[in-house]
Amino acid sequence: MDPNSVNSFMSLFMVFIGVMALYSAITGKGPIFNNDYPKAMKEDSNKMLRKFCWYIGPVTLITGALDYFWPRIVGEEVIRNGGFILSQLPYLVSMVLVIPAIVIYVVLFRKRFKQYLNKKKA
Repeated sequence: MDPNSVNSFMSLFMVFIGVMALYSAITGKGPIFNNDYPKAMKEDSNKMLRKFCWYIGPVTLITGALDYFWPRIVGEEVIRNGGFILSQLPYLVSMVLVIPAIVIYVVLFRKRFKQYLNKKKA
């Protein structure tokens, strides 16, 4: 398997994640809402998750599409001769926007629902 096909697959996977996140944000349904949280926190946690999906959906959709079409946008020669940062720009932007958002979401989620999460462990 050549690196270009793996890169294309990962780009399309990012687009798929973006579409699923946007679907979940719009409808409030989807596989990400299938959880076993206590009823007391379920509604609030789903609202928080839906807001997160409104952010993560467009970001992953746009950066995944840009990553997929990047060689066609800037040209194969620019990708080959432009160095790592230029060749991987959409991917790097995606990581800079997505990874901190996930970390912030997890920290805020744990802080906000700490009392429910502690009860679940016991």
